[in-house]
Amino acid sequence: MYLVDQKSFVSANVDRHRIRLAKDLRRLSIKEFSNLLECSDSKAKKILNDDAHDISLTDLENISIKLNVPISFFYNHDSLLPVDRGQIFYCLMARIKAEYRTSNEAYSLLAKKINYYFESKLSLPKFTMPEIEVFEYDRSDIVQNVANNLRASWGLGIQPIPNIVALMELKGIKVFRLPFNNKEVDALSFYDEQTGTPFVFLSDGKSNERQRFDAAHELGHIILHKDDRAEKILNRTIEAEADNFASEFLMPRKSFESLRPKHLSIQSMIEYKHVWRTSLKAVNYRCHKLKLISDWIYKSNSININSLGYHLNEPNPTYQDQSLIFQKILKVLSSEPNFSSEKMLEQIGISRDDFNLLTFDALDKLEPYKPKSKLYLVE
Repeated sequence: MYLVDQKSFVSANVDRHRIRLAKDLRRLSIKEFSNLLECSDSKAKKILNDDAHDISLTDLENISIKLNVPISFFYNHDSLLPVDRGQIFYCLMARIKAEYRTSNEAYSLLAKKINYYFESKLSLPKFTMPEIEVFEYDRSDIVQNVANNLRASWGLGIQPIPNIVALMELKGIKVFRLPFNNKEVDALSFYDEQTGTPFVFLSDGKSNERQRFDAAHELGHIILHKDDRAEKILNRTIEAEADNFASEFLMPRKSFESLRPKHLSIQSMIEYKHVWRTSLKAVNYRCHKLKLISDWIYKSNSININSLGYHLNEPNPTYQDQSLIFQKILKVLSSEPNFSSEKMLEQIGISRDDFNLLTFDALDKLEPYKPKSKLYLVE
């Protein structure tokens, strides 16, 4: 609870950058921001950028309501910062609109605030970079070696991974849901230098098989490319390495070859992909990469997969890998006698909608939201 003068609000008490971030969360231009607040463009610019302009409590409350962001978000008591754009790994970043990039950066702060709050309350798994020997980049088998060595380091053997999201959470990687479904963004990841914690954002608007592969792809970035900077992110080699890592990590060569059907037809691949819970396209590509099928058969399969619509609607779909840690955390916190979800959200500085959006609806799974009933005067 913050006590303020009802007539004026001292701007120094508010982190004005947080107001700009709130605008970016909703992907608003300055014109859209001013229209939403029902004020002039010049006033909107002063609110966003003019440190000499005092922000009234009325304006701050209006911003809070219209953008669905609690007032506590505008107080920077935790010293957390959104991740720098150059630290985020995107696939084909050049295709992503600027408004989505800035919104993702703003949401990265909310994810960090959620994690900061949880770690202040509980002892959670901490990420430790595995001690894996990384060979020189001229070695063609570097990515496969790293993927298999990581499996060995984590005690996974060569069997299928039942839940890669829960596995990453167990290893201290913070996995959140992407704030919006966008065809340009499948997933993203970054390494938070402030805390030494890797974050991954996944879309649940994709197929379950694609989400598993995206998770492994981002894990590849975390393990292989932690020290790469902005000038390297657009390098297609890095994206190819992350794809190769994901393929080897989810479908290790030794067991993939030993368990494969004797005859690799489209139908047998559809049945076989269920073992690894990856897409039909991924299995077809893996078979080709391991030289189990010829170039001609691979291309023919690819054409047939597209013509049958299997690139859009996955045949024999698998179940979704679920995040487990958020529900477990909330269950522990809610067991405390003084726990209140409203108080938690206020302390984090996040709306219930954004919290659920990022945590795979964890709060609604704990306590389904029930709108307060309205009272009417009956004459």
